[in-house]
Amino acid sequence: MREYFADILIAEVEEFIDLRDKRVLDVGGSRGEFCKVISEKRACRASNLDPAPYEHGSYDSEFIWPDTKIGNADNIPFQDGEFDLVICRGVLEHIPKEKQQASVNEMFRVLKAGGICYVAIPLWFNPFAGHGLKPFHYLPFRYAKFLAELAYKKKISARSWEEKQLFGITFAMMRRMALSAGFKILAVRDTHFRMHFLCKIPLLREIMAPTTVFILTR
Repeated sequence: MREYFADILIAEVEEFIDLRDKRVLDVGGSRGEFCKVISEKRACRASNLDPAPYEHGSYDSEFIWPDTKIGNADNIPFQDGEFDLVICRGVLEHIPKEKQQASVNEMFRVLKAGGICYVAIPLWFNPFAGHGLKPFHYLPFRYAKFLAELAYKKKISARSWEEKQLFGITFAMMRRMALSAGFKILAVRDTHFRMHFLCKIPLLREIMAPTTVFILTR
């Protein structure tokens, strides 16, 4: 599945730049599986950044990308303009709201002029955006937790959205953060269903695409 979505990422990014031999950063990349695929397919020099890579599950429990740094998206430990491609897939919604803009700003900072930033997020009003609390995440936390435990027959230990590390992002919020950081929006895509026209319709784009991708440049 990771390779499938890595192939989609490569195809979408290469509409704008050739990835061969490029410098790539995966922000919040878990154990670095995307770095592995992209490096193998395009001979990229890829770096992985994650606050706790060894704590994530993996299709190969022994695997971790060799060029992995411990760090957070709001304080990326790389130089200005170091990367041709910055990836951030399924990460921003797990960053506290007060650090989301700083994280987008940091991705802008480490991206080269003319480079691509690829940000994938589940928009909050999509039924799948609630992770372990879907589709009840629209409700206040205690009600969402109660219904999810009832539906899935399992205990949820978190006592708040903060403990669950889930902070919703809407299309408007992501667009505003990207523009505030200085990015230009090249395209917005529906990663799963590939019905990209949904991303142009204000109401439908918030609820119909399980994962929405913003393709940005500076």
